[in-house]
Amino acid sequence: MQFQGKITEADLKEAQKMSVSKMYWPKLLLKNWYGLALVLALIWATISGLLGWTNPNWRNIAIIWTVVVGIILWVVYSTKRTIAREFTQLNATLPDQLSLTTEGLKIDGPNGASAFLPWRTFKGWREGGRVVLIDQSQGNSFVILPVAQLSELERLSLRQYLQSHIPALST
Repeated sequence: MQFQGKITEADLKEAQKMSVSKMYWPKLLLKNWYGLALVLALIWATISGLLGWTNPNWRNIAIIWTVVVGIILWVVYSTKRTIAREFTQLNATLPDQLSLTTEGLKIDGPNGASAFLPWRTFKGWREGGRVVLIDQSQGNSFVILPVAQLSELERLSLRQYLQSHIPALST
């Protein structure tokens, strides 16, 4: 079986969702607890003022909200621009072709480079709607197989092929 090595942005997003741990968001929020605390205090001040419990300086509250919204918009814009640049760089380094053989995974990279990974170097695989991630035993790395273009029959064949060589991981 052969697969295109290059991926789309939708494939990358799904691979990222599949590879992020369940504790990612709680850890991120706890790491930035001071920002979260300031935003929660601002929300409390706004709500308590609207309900009449306190008498805040509305001009200052509006200025603070403007700054907070401005920071959020800048972060979103900056992140999207960075992700687009990193996606372009990532796709340039991804292999041109991936081939599943009886011995392992043959990788034909850019500029004529090639590599071979025997099946014993993988610990499992996970399937999503657009990609299949094959996890390597060493470290937290994985190989991405783009499968969005495959029919359900081809996917079934791929699942059976992978199951015969490496175990499926629970997602």
